[in-house]
Amino acid sequence: MDNLSFRAILILAGAFLMCFAIFATQGIPVAQGSVRIESTFLATLAAGTYSLTSLAAIVFARAVLGIFIDFSRPVAFFKALAGLTDPFVALFAPITPGFLHQAFQPFYAAFCLYFIKMMIFGGFGAPPPWVFILLALR
Repeated sequence: MDNLSFRAILILAGAFLMCFAIFATQGIPVAQGSVRIESTFLATLAAGTYSLTSLAAIVFARAVLGIFIDFSRPVAFFKALAGLTDPFVALFAPITPGFLHQAFQPFYAAFCLYFIKMMIFGGFGAPPPWVFILLALR
């Protein structure tokens, strides 16, 4: 594993730990903000969902900006965004299709992050696919 891929895993772990610390100490806010759920298991699920979704959104935003803006400009925002998202592009580079142009590789990395989130945690109110497998084996 190269250095950029290792940095991507560290960034993902750091985002998860920050989300978990917030949800475990403050509770999980529910609609209207008046009721809070306090559960370590639900805090873990919420932290995983929030961290993967937010990182996928950041990589997607970088991909959209990369179409219109050259990231080799000496602007601090572009350098920080590229420094945060390039490890994720490098992490998914081994499974990125070869015909994909380099400018569109961040879109694929964002898709992979969101796909992993959907497979582990589910989405749109639906449970993840592994729940149905466990129910079928029962």
